[in-house]
Amino acid sequence: MDKANPFEAKRRALQDQFMDPHAPDDRPVGTDGVHHLVLISSDLEATVRFYTQVLNMRLVKVVENRDDPTSTHIFLDMGGGNMLAFFDFPEHGNDPVVRGIGAMHHVALKASASQYKALFARLKEQGIEYSIHGTEAAGSLYLRDPDNALIEVTCR
Repeated sequence: MDKANPFEAKRRALQDQFMDPHAPDDRPVGTDGVHHLVLISSDLEATVRFYTQVLNMRLVKVVENRDDPTSTHIFLDMGGGNMLAFFDFPEHGNDPVVRGIGAMHHVALKASASQYKALFARLKEQGIEYSIHGTEAAGSLYLRDPDNALIEVTCR
């Protein structure tokens, strides 16, 4: 292991073990993409408002959570045939999650140049805080949803 930078040595070891530099980029994989990702919401109305009015998604489905009849399961169309979904658990309290192993760090969404530009306009108009890595033309923008989930919107 590289004593000067053991983290970089670990990254190289992962690449060497699991990446095949000679494999074609279009080789088949075992799934067909994301159907939906599910997060937990403390307030579905605030969640829907944020994702529809700030990120311009569409609410497309509201159903009972099959695992808990007191919980609601909502689906938002995030484009590209992918859904972002939320559960609420009204009888379980609103304790925030602690970041750790198995927890999600952030959701990264992709945007076209025009979508990215329109997002900046909405954020400024609505006074929503964000940070940016890059410019308003290309890069990554970071903001927090009503439950403090980190959302990245990237435009390359």
